[in-house]
Amino acid sequence: MKTPVEPLPPELETNIRARLAANPFIKFMGIQAPQLGQGYARFVLPFKGELANSIGLLQGGAIAALADEAVAFALYSLVKEGETINTVEMKINFLAAVKEGQVEAAARITKRGRTISLGEVEVRQGERLVAKAMCTYIHLAKK
Repeated sequence: MKTPVEPLPPELETNIRARLAANPFIKFMGIQAPQLGQGYARFVLPFKGELANSIGLLQGGAIAALADEAVAFALYSLVKEGETINTVEMKINFLAAVKEGQVEAAARITKRGRTISLGEVEVRQGERLVAKAMCTYIHLAKK
C-alpha cells in the first residue's frame, strides 16, 4: 500500500516551485513537476530526440538525472533554512527501455537524517517500471 502524500504549506510549495523554475537543468531537460509533498516529488520527463542515445532510446543518464532531481526536490521540503544538499551516492537499476512517450519519477524520502538523508525513486512509463534508484544526500550549512 502506498503512503498518502502530505501536502506542502503554500509558502513552502511556492518557494520550491520558484527553485524549480530557476533551475537551468530542469528547463533544459523539459522536466515538469505535477506534484510536490512533504518528502515527496513526482516529476515527468517527455521523451525528446535530444535525450536519446545512438540507438534511439532514452539515454540512461537522462533517466538517472530525472531520478536524482526528483529525490532532491522531495528532500527540499524537509531542508532547514540556511542548509543546502548535495548528492553523495546514487544506485540505479535500469529495468526497461524507453523509445517514446514520457516517463514519471515518484520520489520519497526514506530517512531524513541530521547530516545524511536517503531517498528512493521509481521511474515508470505507465505501469511499466523503467528504473529504480536509491539516492544519498549530505546536508551542508550555507557558507
